[in-house]
Amino acid sequence: MGDGQSRETVELIKRVLIKVGSEFKKRDIDFVLIGSAILPLLYGIDWNIHDIDLFITNKSTIMEPELFEEIARENDWDVGTDMSGMMYYELLVNAHVIRVDLMENILDLYIPEEMLINAVKVSIDNLEVRSIRLEDLLVLKAREASEEGDEFLSRVAEILADPDSKINIDKNYLVRAINYYPDDKNSIERRLEKSGIYLE
Repeated sequence: MGDGQSRETVELIKRVLIKVGSEFKKRDIDFVLIGSAILPLLYGIDWNIHDIDLFITNKSTIMEPELFEEIARENDWDVGTDMSGMMYYELLVNAHVIRVDLMENILDLYIPEEMLINAVKVSIDNLEVRSIRLEDLLVLKAREASEEGDEFLSRVAEILADPDSKINIDKNYLVRAINYYPDDKNSIERRLEKSGIYLE
């Protein structure tokens, strides 16, 4: 993907966040951006984005599905539920269908409070969006312990190793983020280092 497509990806992410974020703001629904969409949006990393992951912090799509379904109806968005019971929207933006996953701490997904507290703020037009950091995302992908997660880590490791990328990680913060998961600490460290992301 070239620079033009990169810019188009960032614009697409912004448009989706403005659409969904504005509707959530009207209803006092708080969220944090947690998926790979943070790579182009926050770090300028060229990345193919198929969906956008929003972690809902003060409501629940499982406990209050009507609230989220009403938002979809009012905006003519498609709404569905994945195999783990989490809701998603599908929006048509700039001739692209973008899926927005509405996530919360259920089953294997667990985002600790500390990670959410350390979220960075991004201003998109007049909307303030909170997002996890790259270090957090690396830990989440390592904890996932999946082939897709390992592939993600290897690709990011290549970018970090490229001096032209000018992308750095805060290794002290990375260690802190790993320690949010004491039971998985050793396996997270192993997967990161196996991918070429070293803690020292």
